[in-house]
Amino acid sequence: MTDRSVILPRNLEAPNEQWGMGTPADTVDDPQNGEVAAAAAEPAAASTHTRDLVIKIGSWILVAIAAVIAVALLAVTVGPRVFPYQALVVRSGSMSPTIPTGSIVFYHKESADKVKVGDIIVFQKPGDSSEKVTHRVYKISTGPSGRYFTTKGDANGAPDDWRVPAVGTGWVASFHIPTVGYVLAGLESTPGRLLLLAIPAALLGLITLYEIWRDRSRKET
Repeated sequence: MTDRSVILPRNLEAPNEQWGMGTPADTVDDPQNGEVAAAAAEPAAASTHTRDLVIKIGSWILVAIAAVIAVALLAVTVGPRVFPYQALVVRSGSMSPTIPTGSIVFYHKESADKVKVGDIIVFQKPGDSSEKVTHRVYKISTGPSGRYFTTKGDANGAPDDWRVPAVGTGWVASFHIPTVGYVLAGLESTPGRLLLLAIPAALLGLITLYEIWRDRSRKET
């Protein structure tokens, strides 16, 4: 039996050499797969960042609201005892729309002889010392007992039927803050004041727990 050797030309490769010398299919680097993974990760990161930003903004808003309410409460209860002003919550609509119901009105002290027509003053309702009225000076007159103010609510069709003595010093409206008075009226009770402290504290506690959980999740991944 004759042994015949087959010599391959130099420019030809054995069929099986392609499998031995080539790169295995499972180790081939595919740049497109990396780009797809990166592209998939970007929306997730953006969504997490947006959620964190919304939570931070929400916490800032809650803190700001709680701070405004606390300052307003101090301004109405403690401020008048320390500083020369008064602050009252308007509970009727007689001065609407100038001063809506639920507004807090701040007053400064003024001598009666300096009060002029058009000024908004606060005074004890004649015949009922327990009620204070905030109305505009409609007319200044002089009678047998001296000068007096005729007042009128902006929402009323006619002037008040009482006379306010224009003597000594009184309180003239400086400015008002709408709506806040509704909140302060609810905080006059002990449960309301407790809620003022409890609700923001609870919300901030939940936000803090979420941030702790988020940080741990990031470390584990």
